[in-house]
Amino acid sequence: MSLMSQIGYSGMAAAQSALNASAQNVANLHTPGYSRLTTVMGSLAGPSSLSAGGGVEVLEVRRIAEDFKNQQLWRATTEKHQHKAGQDYLDSLEGVMAGEGASISAGLDRFFAALSEASNRPADIPQRQQILAETKSLTQSLNGLNSKIDNQLKTLREQRSAIVNEVNGLASSLARLNEKIVETQSRGGDSSVLQDQRDLLIGTLSQYADVRVTEARGGGLAVSLANGQPLVSGNTAGQLSITTLVGGEQEVSLSFAGTRFPLQQNNLGGALGGLYDVEHGELLAARESLGQMARELTTMVNTTLATGFDLNGRAGRALLTYNPDSVTGLLQINDLRPEELAFAGVADERGSNTALLTMIELKNRKVAIDGSRVTLSEAYSLMLGDIASASRRNKADLKTATDVATQAQAQRDSVSAVSDSEEAQAVMDYNKALQANMKVIQVANELFDNLLAAL
Repeated sequence: MSLMSQIGYSGMAAAQSALNASAQNVANLHTPGYSRLTTVMGSLAGPSSLSAGGGVEVLEVRRIAEDFKNQQLWRATTEKHQHKAGQDYLDSLEGVMAGEGASISAGLDRFFAALSEASNRPADIPQRQQILAETKSLTQSLNGLNSKIDNQLKTLREQRSAIVNEVNGLASSLARLNEKIVETQSRGGDSSVLQDQRDLLIGTLSQYADVRVTEARGGGLAVSLANGQPLVSGNTAGQLSITTLVGGEQEVSLSFAGTRFPLQQNNLGGALGGLYDVEHGELLAARESLGQMARELTTMVNTTLATGFDLNGRAGRALLTYNPDSVTGLLQINDLRPEELAFAGVADERGSNTALLTMIELKNRKVAIDGSRVTLSEAYSLMLGDIASASRRNKADLKTATDVATQAQAQRDSVSAVSDSEEAQAVMDYNKALQANMKVIQVANELFDNLLAAL
């Protein structure tokens, strides 16, 4: 075969390889996480210094991916999902407090209004019955809100358990892909599809936790949590586990290669970090504040009634019971009859309202709630205000994080994603190159035939 034919065949083979790469790109135009391919060519030297050259060879079919832009996208994804996971619960909590909470605020007003109405006729049984009815309604509203907050906590903890299982599955899949990629590259195979799959899994993993990714020898990747705890190294994957404490709270730990690491959840980032933030920043805080309100109301009302006497001249009995260990019975009304309310200041004065007037003044009494001296109504308003403020801040942060993630995705796609117009042009260009090289081979063959005919 003449050198001209060899050059033509090498050009044809290179053009065919480039066309195959473009065909693969076009076929995966809408494949999530796909990184486009490009054919890298190099010129071949000729057999001597007097030759024009030896043609062209394909040096590699390169996967176009930029590590920095991938890392940037993963970090933006982590930030976005941290705020997104928290916002779902903040919206729900704000709605619950605005609904059931309005009943608590109104319930306090109706309770003290009923006391005020009875102050002119403290011995009137219907008035006393109305006080008991408003007290029961207040306890039901408070217990209802406490139950809904507890249900949110249960849902959040179930979600955390589901995420931990998902992270463990992703870590195992990443370890297996690492092994396949190293094996494929060691024998000179094509690992581009495997690498795309691995990057896609890391992107999914970054939704749940803040991860750090570094290249390892042989084509593998090492994945660690933000604080440096190893999650995946080569073909070894760590596993997260959850321990439920007595109070229902959850501890998360990581086991890797026989070593167990306790994890600080406030540093995990992603959805896991967002769940921790809203659990400890808002849900548990709201439940604690509600419990303090129930405790203070119980103490004030029962202490005041203990100074009075009922219609039968007996010493006052407690109206309320506070039970911090009960979700649905945090605040309960005791089984008192209307005549057993101890409103009188003196045992033998049925029409006395001394203790009742003291109870009415409880509406303006300041108590210690979350370290501040406030009335019960003020305490609830502060609770609702704190939740609303936290929700607004998080919504603003979520919008910013979403915009950053969108930009990061666009930057990644500008490098790695397939452009239909660019690939269409590449197909036409390489097809022309293929046709031209086929023409070179045809001419070389004709020249060779003419040479043989002349001999």
